[in-house]
Amino acid sequence: MRHYVETTRRRVTFEWALIQGVNDGPEQAEKLADIAAGLSLAHVNLIPLNPSRGYAGAAAKREQVAAFRGILEARGVACTVRARRGVEISAGCGQLAGMPGGAA
Repeated sequence: MRHYVETTRRRVTFEWALIQGVNDGPEQAEKLADIAAGLSLAHVNLIPLNPSRGYAGAAAKREQVAAFRGILEARGVACTVRARRGVEISAGCGQLAGMPGGAA
């Protein structure tokens, strides 16, 4: 990633689906910050997990999302919390894979 940024001068974007109790804690935020802060051009999109059939994981709670974001920002990592879209019709990111005939 470092070589890519230095060569192209283009930003690297990390997509981080926040799963309650799995990857939404301070330790994971610090590890992600270690990686992203080491790049001159990096951005993190934080996406609370969309519920899907076949996976029992749940979206991180708002407080956890805010704390995770705070850790990244304190370390100088640009980040955005993405809105969860399509959840009410089971068409949010990752949900279609669990549908019969859906994306793999």
